[in-house]
Amino acid sequence: MKYSFLAGALVLGATVNATAMGEITVTASPFEKSRDAVNQPVGILAGDKLRQEAAATIGETLSGQLGVSSSSFGPGVGLPVIRGQSANRVKVMQDSIGTLDVYSASPDHAVGIEPLLAERIEVLRGPATLRYGSGAIGGVVNLIDNCIPDRAPEQLEGAAELRHATVNDENSGVFVLNGGGQGVAWHLDGLYRDSNDLEINGLAALGVGDPAETSDGFIANTNARTRGGTAGISRLGESGFIGVSVSYLENNYGIPPGAQTEEEAAAPEESTEESVRIALRQTRYDLKGRLEQPFDGFEKLTFRLGYNDYRHTELEDGEPGTRFDSDALEGRIELVHSDINGWRGAVGLQLLDQDFSAIGEEAIIPKSDIRNYGLFLVEELQRGSWIYELGARAERQRIDPDLSQAVEHSSLSASASAQWHFSTEQSLGLILSRSQRAPAVEELFSFGPHLATASFDVGDAELDEETSLNLELGYHWHGEVEAAVNLFYNRIDDFIYRRNTGAKDAEEGLAIFAYDQEDATFKGIEAEMTLPLATAWRLRLFGDTVRAELQFSADRWEAELRLTEVAKQDRPGEFEANTDSYTRLDVRLNYRVNRDGLDYLIFLKGSNLLDEEIRNATSFLRNAAPDAGRGLQLGVRMSF
Repeated sequence: MKYSFLAGALVLGATVNATAMGEITVTASPFEKSRDAVNQPVGILAGDKLRQEAAATIGETLSGQLGVSSSSFGPGVGLPVIRGQSANRVKVMQDSIGTLDVYSASPDHAVGIEPLLAERIEVLRGPATLRYGSGAIGGVVNLIDNCIPDRAPEQLEGAAELRHATVNDENSGVFVLNGGGQGVAWHLDGLYRDSNDLEINGLAALGVGDPAETSDGFIANTNARTRGGTAGISRLGESGFIGVSVSYLENNYGIPPGAQTEEEAAAPEESTEESVRIALRQTRYDLKGRLEQPFDGFEKLTFRLGYNDYRHTELEDGEPGTRFDSDALEGRIELVHSDINGWRGAVGLQLLDQDFSAIGEEAIIPKSDIRNYGLFLVEELQRGSWIYELGARAERQRIDPDLSQAVEHSSLSASASAQWHFSTEQSLGLILSRSQRAPAVEELFSFGPHLATASFDVGDAELDEETSLNLELGYHWHGEVEAAVNLFYNRIDDFIYRRNTGAKDAEEGLAIFAYDQEDATFKGIEAEMTLPLATAWRLRLFGDTVRAELQFSADRWEAELRLTEVAKQDRPGEFEANTDSYTRLDVRLNYRVNRDGLDYLIFLKGSNLLDEEIRNATSFLRNAAPDAGRGLQLGVRMSF
């Protein structure tokens, strides 16, 4: 089996007062570097741009970024796809440790983080991911928040935002407050969001067998309700800080219909198809700290510890069905050592202890104790205009399921990169990395029917580790003209995937999907260029899909017109359907005003104004639940 990935795009645009990205310290490096100085490809969404792109899911929020798309399962779920890979190969993190939920266990599981509360979101690709896990072959998404503040503002800071979207009658609001003094800093935030069924152009399947069983103009059972909030406090000192936070999230969202068995679809008058919803609740506790000059020979020590008490229940016609629980604890500690013959480096340890369970008639994954231990090392050397970087990570994973023998896997990953700054504004980089990923619990031990995905899943306890060999060449130009080109070739031996066997489960009539392994190849090009055209206009071309974006700003006004052209997918997997091409038109209008020391941003967004029928190849439910139709979103944000 061969997988290929190739991207290309066109954008016309202009920007006004975006945050100076070159001044933002990114987590891709332990040495507090800016994005421009990091050897690996890093994407950042921050400031006003993040506020404009923020959506209900992390996948939808990042879907316009270079090399990133969203794998949706209806509007309540949106998982990021990076360089054609997702789920267990893309690690989603909250402030440098895992989300500690169960999003990777099934495509209908949402990620337990909220983009509306983020301070910035980083997308890490290539060897930079080794600091956070060797399994993140596709990439890492790191949502950075200020829940545990590392500084006290000079005066009380805050922001509040309200928005309304017409396409699903969504109302949402968020507030953030930061304060402190005399060695103490604190943070408070809160969020609510309510939405109705999603409007679309076209039909949405209500069953898998009978094309007459459809809804016209909307996707049934896609309304949602979200509530959340966080409180954090830190003690600050001259040598560092230490702080804690507690957060709560409640999310109730519907799964689009279309999971009927063949028997139900053939006899709709006898169908007992159930309305499936997911009721998610989690309480998370976090500890974070930094100590400067902790020991002789070391410059900095940082540590993170997070515990998540997570539960979600699949409601079938309002009655509790299968329940997923995750009591997970993850910690990491990292030491940055002083210069040794020109080498700067960091060594760290990362631990995960997770008790995972699924209880109910459709509990296809056994209760399991999951333990993971990782040790990593990053070293850097600068010689003239050259920067060299070496990295290594060793991991050990043990999964101990009920009623079965424990399975253990060891993985060893390494990377090397060289970056040549041949001018003050331009650089050329070469990256070579080898990564290994141990199979996840659902890939090893799944067995049984899964109503939400209309499939009968079969795992394989004999699966081996995946081994990825990645070669990447990158060019970057940061100046009045900004440009970046990344070419990558990723060969993955023993690639794990869900194979549609073409067979049906005799009892339920569900398609049987079996986890299998074959070698795979991912290759692609990511390209981006921004050119100044005039005082208020900039031309931007970027890769991933064919897009055109026109942006204008003058004084308090800012406007953007984006045209996206997506090619058809006519090379799907076995027993999979093609997806048609589409043209998408989006617009945005912002107005800024300052009154009595308060900054206001009033924004209007129009999405899919051509009301296209959009069915993305990355969506598991592309036939049953297409993307939203024409919609408007109006909002106001106040900050001080």
